[in-house]
Amino acid sequence: MMRARSLPSYRVISPEGFLDFTAWVMEAGPVMGPMERPDQPGFHVFDILRRPEDLALRYTTTTLPPKKAFFPPTETVFRFTTGDPPSLEPIRGDPPRVLLGVHPCDLSAIDALDRAYSFPPPDRRWLHNRSRSVIVGVDCIPDEYCFCDSLGVSQARRPCDLFLTEIERGYLVEIHTGAGGELLVDAATSVARGQDFLEAEDRRRQKNLGFRGRLDADPDRLADLLEAGSFREIWEEIAARCYSCGSCNTTCPTCFCFTMDDVFDWDLQRGERRRAWDACQLLDFAAVAGGHRFRGERWQRVRHRWHRKFLYLHRRFGRPFCTGCGRCSRACTADINILDETNRIIAVATKGRAHG
Repeated sequence: MMRARSLPSYRVISPEGFLDFTAWVMEAGPVMGPMERPDQPGFHVFDILRRPEDLALRYTTTTLPPKKAFFPPTETVFRFTTGDPPSLEPIRGDPPRVLLGVHPCDLSAIDALDRAYSFPPPDRRWLHNRSRSVIVGVDCIPDEYCFCDSLGVSQARRPCDLFLTEIERGYLVEIHTGAGGELLVDAATSVARGQDFLEAEDRRRQKNLGFRGRLDADPDRLADLLEAGSFREIWEEIAARCYSCGSCNTTCPTCFCFTMDDVFDWDLQRGERRRAWDACQLLDFAAVAGGHRFRGERWQRVRHRWHRKFLYLHRRFGRPFCTGCGRCSRACTADINILDETNRIIAVATKGRAHG
């Protein structure tokens, strides 16, 4: 999963050459990439490509993040029978050979999940799926919800193998790993020239100018700010609007909690164990035997979400587990914006008005 990295080398691929490259990669194995939803024009989804022409690299975001390539919303872990003797059949994941068209914020999210799922005890399903795939990133254009620049990940490259930046001649291709170079070896590419680098740098500048919202504090300070005050009034105000629907969790690229369920056939002789995404904003997430809920109040679940993104996991892994992709704000049925509310917390903390 973790490949050796060095300074990238560069090539240029034309639009026609990239289409041929995509077709060739698809012939070698399944490829997942962003495509426009046929039922909702203008909205995009990561899915297995059927035709090279279906790939849509000029997209703002997708509703669900590309982590689903390695951690599906629902998957079967094993099948079993209860006869004499009983049997158990493990089911391996079937990840795409190539995950194509991943934005920097989502690259950073996959890197965060690599850390989380490698932490003892490691998640073997994630590690298995990651080890079998190559990731191709692509640069993006932010909208009003994006604030990845404030999290320091707007130019993230890890853990991609190739990275694309659109230029006049097609795409400037950064080769970050040997696996990426092998994927590109038969593609019709040319040497990158000085003008190509200037165009790529200009595109990055234009991207930076496109961010409309920013965090009002260094993200590495958020853990200390949250730990220093309870912010009870803010949590209760947010909770008064929140429906506890879990949309923020299920669209988040770094949420990694899941539940396990055993599903039996009608005769109770056969069944399968399924793993599915879970959400800490749901009432029963922290329920235990006997009916107790450790976060039974909605404000407690709201607080937990902020602490999870900016405090607990920062303490463990040395980085926030928010990438500023804005998916949770776009998806929120109550129009709760994570950037606005985090800046409100920062304002209260820095003015010394946190209330318990």
